[in-house]
Amino acid sequence: MDTARVVHRQVAIAHPVKTAFGIMRQRHAVFLVIRDEAGREGVGESWVNFPLWAARERVAALEEGFVPYLAANPAVADIAEYVARMYRAFLGPARQSGTEGPLLSAVCAVELALWDLAAQAAGVPLARLLFEAPHERVRVYASGINSPLQWDRIDEHLACGVRLFKLKLGFGDEEDRRNLDALRTHLDGKAELAVDVNRGWSFDQALAWLDILAAHNVRWMEEPLRWEDGPELAALAERSPVPLAGGENIRMPPGCDVDVVARGPFCVLQPDITKYTPLHVALRLLAAGCATEKWVVPHFLGSAPGQAASIHLAAGCPDGLVEWDMNENALRTDLFGEPFTIVDGAVDLPDAPGLGWLENSSG
Repeated sequence: MDTARVVHRQVAIAHPVKTAFGIMRQRHAVFLVIRDEAGREGVGESWVNFPLWAARERVAALEEGFVPYLAANPAVADIAEYVARMYRAFLGPARQSGTEGPLLSAVCAVELALWDLAAQAAGVPLARLLFEAPHERVRVYASGINSPLQWDRIDEHLACGVRLFKLKLGFGDEEDRRNLDALRTHLDGKAELAVDVNRGWSFDQALAWLDILAAHNVRWMEEPLRWEDGPELAALAERSPVPLAGGENIRMPPGCDVDVVARGPFCVLQPDITKYTPLHVALRLLAAGCATEKWVVPHFLGSAPGQAASIHLAAGCPDGLVEWDMNENALRTDLFGEPFTIVDGAVDLPDAPGLGWLENSSG
């Protein structure tokens, strides 16, 4: 590699994105751009949605820690081994300061940039470097649906052929029930419905909702409890007629035992390769998930490079399905040339080498 730089962008949004634990009133994106000796640039994105200062924290980590590390260690023979070694180099200070999560999110950005460069050097789209026979088209499901419901955007995605929508819950029983009833009625006969609680319920609350969700034919219930609530989560999975989903908030660093996650209570595994699951670990989880007959559906809620990377990963998953935030986000649609157009509920795998998105020079 030749040089590396960090890019931080932010844009205002008209409609705040609400979850059970916080509200986004702006959208941020932090990228690591690595340039190799041939002039190619690989881009990796780091998850920075929460807390409010996460973007500045990630910029500091990348600029003061990872960029100097890359300059001092320019030779990359094996990406997985390189990333594991780099992670170990920063793990001690992160453990002492209690910042293992942000460390892992920064590591994800480095790894994605390296894979982007590797695929460009090979002259193939990333999915064709990772998988023998990836899907040529990847289906998307619309997520980020929060209160108040944006019917225009829901109808826009329905018109594009999207057939699965994910509603956020965790805002109180009355509001949650009202939104669930309204969206189920609106989608009836047109699309399936999943829900995401963002770890916002207690065990008793989750139990009380099981029959309601089953009656609404919910495809999956995402993160009703925390992964750390292991016994309660397992007990809920045993009693739930609705499959449980999760994975974005499980820290899966280099060298971790992915079989623990694959054998766990989640029927739908949702690694986020910009957040807590570096890409080479996600590939191991995909193999373990397939062996245990779990769905593997990449999680993502960010900007253009991370969306592109998640699509490439989904192209190698049996279901070929990826998350698509339906909220406005100029960092995905305006800052970069958008290679992804939803047609019949799916997007085409890019033909260009690497991640396959092009920078919008006017952005």
